[in-house]
Amino acid sequence: MSKWSRLGFVFGAGVLSLAATASSMAADKTVKVGLVVGLTGAGADIGESMARGADLYVALHKKDLPAGVNVGLIKRDDGSNPDRTKRLAQELVVRDKVQLLAGVTLSPQALTIAPISTEAKVPTIIMNATTGSLTRSSPYFVRMSYANWQMAYTVGAWAAKNNINSAYTLVADYAAGHDMEAGFKRGFEDNGGKLGGSDRTPMATTDYLPAMARIKAAAPKSLFVFTLSGAPSIATMKAFRDSGLQEAGVQLLSTAQNVSDQQLPQTGPSSLGMINSAVYIATDSRPSAQAFLSAFKKAYGQDAYPDLPAVAAWNGMEAVYGIIKKHGATFTSEQAMDVLKNWKSSNTPAGSISIDPETRDIVHDVSMARIQKVGDRYENVVFDVVKDVKDPWKAVNPEK
Repeated sequence: MSKWSRLGFVFGAGVLSLAATASSMAADKTVKVGLVVGLTGAGADIGESMARGADLYVALHKKDLPAGVNVGLIKRDDGSNPDRTKRLAQELVVRDKVQLLAGVTLSPQALTIAPISTEAKVPTIIMNATTGSLTRSSPYFVRMSYANWQMAYTVGAWAAKNNINSAYTLVADYAAGHDMEAGFKRGFEDNGGKLGGSDRTPMATTDYLPAMARIKAAAPKSLFVFTLSGAPSIATMKAFRDSGLQEAGVQLLSTAQNVSDQQLPQTGPSSLGMINSAVYIATDSRPSAQAFLSAFKKAYGQDAYPDLPAVAAWNGMEAVYGIIKKHGATFTSEQAMDVLKNWKSSNTPAGSISIDPETRDIVHDVSMARIQKVGDRYENVVFDVVKDVKDPWKAVNPEK
């Protein structure tokens, strides 16, 4: 081979090498997912939990993506403020050009995103916000958490069917609280129970003793509570005990996310005996739940316990990966929505889930559990399961 031929071969090989590198770089594509959560403010505990669940899924499932495809989570803290939520969602869509939106801590924040999601045709995976009507506010909303009535109606119906014939409700004064109040009332009264009174408190308050005094005067057999996770829910449990309602034998009723597994050490004996409806319990014995719990503790510390927002975020990211595995890194809004509306997964940390394509809302089993002391820990112990629960609110309030 002549000198020039050898040089030509080397030069050609170099060009080919550069071309291959450029082709590889071009093939490396990142699917941008805008995760809007409240890492500060009233919903900070929920927001942090969602961020952890989403991060954990991405960290553990890179191998599940097609070659050259990555998922980029662009996280934004809305401070649990609806105006900030709206601005951040607009920035993510217009400036960052995300293909999907996700997260959303509370229902008021989600409602501000609805027109943005609809106008820009950006599928939005709701990982918490729980008001029943929410999925009707945008055809691009899909909920992976739960609707309030799924758990509130279920625990209300259970109570009335099990010789608890009078109740009082105490809820946080915002959309989800009102929804929980109405759901419990409907389930309770549909099955013969009588509601003796209702109380609504400011979202972030931690002073529940005045409300407990009013409840004590009404002398109900049971009290249904729904307050924000974190300091408000811990304060609710302690006020229930300090007011003498626990000692008087009033049955405390709630939904499991109101006092998460992470918070049970802080509520301690104050929540002992509380009966919850739940779609996820961290100490569940099923293998998928135990594997998730182990991974969560490895990532965030042995004292960390995942709750429902973490699981909903994990499940939401599994659906994102489902879109990518079917359509690759480039997909239309309609292709993404087709996957999301028909999503099913049989092996999530919370068991089998599906999305009802008509409502774009989740369908899952609802467990009935009682807080008991197990060894040196307080845990939710399941004693009954209601299978394949759709949102009762949508059945009671059909679209016109």
